[in-house]
Amino acid sequence: MKAGFYPKMAVSGMRKNGRLYMPYLITCILMVAVFYIVHFLGFSDVMDGMMGVTTAKQMLGFGVYVIAIFAAIFLFYTQSTLIKGRKKEFGLYSILGMNKRNIGKILFWESVVNWAVSLGLGLLAGIGLSKLAELGFTRMIEAKADYSFKVSGGSIVASVILFSAIFFLIYLNSVRQIRFANPTQLITAGKAGEKPPKSNWVLGIIGLLSMGAGYIIAIKIKEPISALMLFFVAVILVIIGTYFLLIAGSVILCRLLQKNKGYYYKTNHFVSVSSMAYRMKRNGAGLASICILITMVLVTLSSTSALYAGKEQTLEARYPQEIDAYMSNFGFDEELSQHTERMSRIIRNTTEENGAEMKNIRSYSAYSISGYLDNDVLETDINMVNGFQLIDYDKIVALEIFDVDEFNRAFGFNEKVEPGKMLIGTAKKIHIGDELTIGDHTFEISGRIDDKISAIDPSAAGSPIIMLFVVVDDVQSLAREFEGLPGNENGRMVSWSWYMQFDSGLDSDGQIALADKINTAMTDELQGKGYTLYYCESREAERDDFVSTFGGLFFLGILLSLIFLVSCVVIIYYKQISEGLEDQSRFSIMQKVGMTGKEIKNSINSQMITVFMIPVIVAGIHLLVVLPVVDKLLTLFGLFNMNLLLVCAGICVVICGVFYAVIYKVTSNAYYKIVS
Repeated sequence: MKAGFYPKMAVSGMRKNGRLYMPYLITCILMVAVFYIVHFLGFSDVMDGMMGVTTAKQMLGFGVYVIAIFAAIFLFYTQSTLIKGRKKEFGLYSILGMNKRNIGKILFWESVVNWAVSLGLGLLAGIGLSKLAELGFTRMIEAKADYSFKVSGGSIVASVILFSAIFFLIYLNSVRQIRFANPTQLITAGKAGEKPPKSNWVLGIIGLLSMGAGYIIAIKIKEPISALMLFFVAVILVIIGTYFLLIAGSVILCRLLQKNKGYYYKTNHFVSVSSMAYRMKRNGAGLASICILITMVLVTLSSTSALYAGKEQTLEARYPQEIDAYMSNFGFDEELSQHTERMSRIIRNTTEENGAEMKNIRSYSAYSISGYLDNDVLETDINMVNGFQLIDYDKIVALEIFDVDEFNRAFGFNEKVEPGKMLIGTAKKIHIGDELTIGDHTFEISGRIDDKISAIDPSAAGSPIIMLFVVVDDVQSLAREFEGLPGNENGRMVSWSWYMQFDSGLDSDGQIALADKINTAMTDELQGKGYTLYYCESREAERDDFVSTFGGLFFLGILLSLIFLVSCVVIIYYKQISEGLEDQSRFSIMQKVGMTGKEIKNSINSQMITVFMIPVIVAGIHLLVVLPVVDKLLTLFGLFNMNLLLVCAGICVVICGVFYAVIYKVTSNAYYKIVS
């Protein structure tokens, strides 16, 4: 054969199948462009030196791997669907004398063309849009923008390597699909009728049980640490259940509709339901994919937008006052009050020397004990805890023990505690009886201070472990007795912490400078004296990190949601095109026996609404179940606002609903044009 024959055949085949190839190429170009942009922002040095971008770049670096994995899976899946639609064409090539080696060469050149067009246009689009993305990103994280235009050679190389590997795997899979089919199977693939699907109740029950198990895990999650550990287990179970349930359930639904004579024997429904019943086994997987993608978009956008919208609330919950000084050490300390008074004096002097006035001062110390709380007994021996076969991580607690006098002074309360008794409180919903045993000591609980926790520690509700706040009459005597409790690596479970928080009245730069000088003064005083930890932070200094983290997550959430939505559109489009080609002959016969164009359109609308509503309804149920879990995960970031999450979720549902309606209109028109 003449040189250039196979490339010409490849280009000709792609052009003739433009309706199938164009969406695929657009998707490939988008994937390349988004990958370049995220890699450009996350790994190149274009944003080095900007304030507040370190954490955000880490978020984007993680996003690079997520996009790479998703792009590989989705493009692999899409190409497989595309090749299935061209089996008849390859079967004709075989009958005309081409062997599978020749067809493999055509597929090779198609892959080369796809690779070149996707990388070329994708990189051009990515480079062209990278500056716009950079400006949007810096605006989200409130960093100072740089208006110079840069191109990242490293991002180009990474894009070329990744998508070259993906297209090579796609080519191998295409050859595999053709190699193991004979010409007769290829040419009749589009005409081969499906056997009437059976209502697979076993598969449906397995799917229902899997989804139910995922829902139960999600509903029973009470604490953030459990949400973190069990969330992905629940997600996997729900995904498996969704696929099984929609594959089997969609067939069962069609069978039930056919048995409903009042519904089935109508012009609008008869053709659509009967045609759906024959392909729902295959159709269910597509519906499940659409459902999962919609759910991913809703969950991703709802959570990241809520974090971004609530970033100021989160910052103030973590830093209720402008300046926050802290020091701690293991063990009982007889001279704790002298240490804290000396450190308090150093901080006051440093503040005065910098022309600031300390306001709203809150200074206090507390002893801490951690352990495993079971049946009102706190087990502190870590070896005993490790010996448990199944550890309930929701029972891991940390006790903050206050002296009643210091508790009242620091927080403005007027509590009283008798010897041998304690007040106890928590921001978590856990049961604590009338007594609490720690080591060899059992204490009567004389009262609860749950309503005071927000004043003591506004971020306690979002702690990864349960925080119990305990008030006793003499904390020093109690700490001395508890010092021998086993558990920590250094043999001492007891530790103490000291906090000093205040407002300075300074501007942002002044607060940051004051915190730095206090930090220096603390280091000069405590360095080399065996203290476990000490530091001084300012709210304004931490603001950049908060905004950077939440802005980076929101930006990444938008990009991932864009990819998920485009993937959803492609799946729906291919689904409509393939089904339109299958139904074309059926509707042609119905027209010949008297079915009007209006009746065809009504039948199509009936089918489209039935098919399109299934994934939307199931995705809505998934979202309702998963939102409480997402709320618990967001508390790990310091966001305690379920109402804000619900508002963000509602807005995302409306936006996705409008987008989905547009997809429905466009794809149903494409389907109608084919069948009519």
